Amino acid sequence: MTSKLERPAAADVATPAGTTATVLFMRMWAIAHVIHLVAADASALATPWSIATVGLAVVVVLRPDGRLFLAMMVAQAADYVAEMPGSPDHWAFILLVNLAIGLTMLVRRSTGPQAVAAAFPGVRAIALVVYGFAALSKYNTHFLDPVTSCANAIAGRASYGLTAPVQDTLLLPVASLLMETSVPLLLALPLTRRHWVRVAMLFHFTLSISPAFSVVDFTSALFAIFVLFLSDEEVDRVLAVFRAVASRSAIARDARRMPPVTAFLAFAVFGFIGYASPILAAALVFVAAQLYLLAVLIAALWTWRRPAQRRPFGRPMLVHVPVLVLAVLWGLSPYLGLRTTGVFTMFSGVQTEGQQANHLLLPTSHLTTWQEELVTIRGSNDPVLAGATKYDLAIPLLALRRMAQDDPDLTVAGIVEGRPVEFGPGEGQVDLAPLPYWQYKLLHFRPIPLGDKPFCSIS
Repeated sequence: MTSKLERPAAADVATPAGTTATVLFMRMWAIAHVIHLVAADASALATPWSIATVGLAVVVVLRPDGRLFLAMMVAQAADYVAEMPGSPDHWAFILLVNLAIGLTMLVRRSTGPQAVAAAFPGVRAIALVVYGFAALSKYNTHFLDPVTSCANAIAGRASYGLTAPVQDTLLLPVASLLMETSVPLLLALPLTRRHWVRVAMLFHFTLSISPAFSVVDFTSALFAIFVLFLSDEEVDRVLAVFRAVASRSAIARDARRMPPVTAFLAFAVFGFIGYASPILAAALVFVAAQLYLLAVLIAALWTWRRPAQRRPFGRPMLVHVPVLVLAVLWGLSPYLGLRTTGVFTMFSGVQTEGQQANHLLLPTSHLTTWQEELVTIRGSNDPVLAGATKYDLAIPLLALRRMAQDDPDLTVAGIVEGRPVEFGPGEGQVDLAPLPYWQYKLLHFRPIPLGDKPFCSIS
């Protein structure tokens, strides 16, 4: 006789197990919000948006209520807009997912678990689009050069030099490229979906484990999304592992008995301990995030060997189409001559600026001149720009104009089209004209290396 869990569910919300999977996602998604903001702000939250997002997310972890979940997503959107244009790639990814869930709630006129689960096919599609662009961006000559590849640079830093024997080879760049390419492809295929969830989790946990190069914020968001590719049956097994461990933990039992106290302490410690000690805050966030990610990974691996049904991908709703289109356009931004940071090209070394694009597959077609007016930095009174001189970097003129709006006394000595130019507010200097507000808020550009010196941009 087949049990209820062993029978295929018609949809994500057709069974109590589906609701269980939804609640797990809501909690993990809230944790991803917390990890991003406390890591980015070094546990010294300072804006009403970041404080509201973390506060609401902590409550959602303990009490996954749909209205609180919606309020958390609204606060995250406000924080993203407030941070623009400097909001990072994974924060844009989280925003796209939140938009899809929020629009689903709107058309369903409900904030309940059923409305959240109805967004999951769209969320899965968004995840594959975003991850696909991140993988695709690495198909460039810079990433596949042992000297300039971010893969070798990151591995050397994260391993504290242990990867030195392969540092001058293509082993790590090619392995990374193949692994990242496989994730969206094999999550899309039903036959490999449940297996590649575990492989992808293991890969990203490995990337996050070093304190010298920790990307726990992006990894925590991916872990929550990866769970959506597991069947309800497997989610129940994962939760059973969590419950078995939690039942033996006095801390977990106390947290459940006093949820308001737990929520307040978590919010106070993770949100504000950085004001007392930034070093202690960084260590606390790193250790807590690693323990959380390790627990999820172990539970997923522990339940892998048992056969299970495949999770149907599902069909995105019509309301998800605009969000998917936005995700595609955002990912295409650098190749269209628009902004070049926070657009799912992290650690790729892809270059679309100037006249020498380095991508091997995607053509570059500039719709604007924003990426074509480049300034080679030779000196500046700004310490960041001054430090860039040792790398032989160029930066789009619009980026300098934006910096001048924040720092009216900014001076920059550079080379433009082979001619020396000095920018600044003084007499005889070229004025850096202010940008229109929409450009100031929307556009952000990375520096690009001109020579063979290793330089790995975070975005």
